[in-house]
Amino acid sequence: MASMALVLLVLFVFAALYMVVQWALGKWLHLESRRKFPTFYNETHWKWHKIMCWVSLGILMSSFIWVMILQGGDESLWFVLLFAMFASITIPELCRAYMEWKYSEQRKEYIRVLLSVAYLLSFMMILYVTDFFWIS
Repeated sequence: MASMALVLLVLFVFAALYMVVQWALGKWLHLESRRKFPTFYNETHWKWHKIMCWVSLGILMSSFIWVMILQGGDESLWFVLLFAMFASITIPELCRAYMEWKYSEQRKEYIRVLLSVAYLLSFMMILYVTDFFWIS
């Protein structure tokens, strides 16, 4: 039960820091508040988004199948899943950052996207390195 409380505390702190970082970036870069759902600027952006999401889903699913089914879920292969999660988060977000930079009226919005991805990936790496904060 104590480990579940620790997990919830870690997730709460991560979410709170994420919101503070988003707010601070908005103030620092003089950006409007972020929309809840993605905005597509043109047909090219929509096509890129669909393709990148399917590619990242394919990477994630194929690595999961390879690790869990074909390799038997060996402990050392969890790094493959971590890499797949990195790829499945990074690929669509880099596409989004490029489209924000290229087509958005708020030219600095891409900085917020890139820093958000960096924050999320660093959190995932911290979870992996600390073995999920030593939660057993």
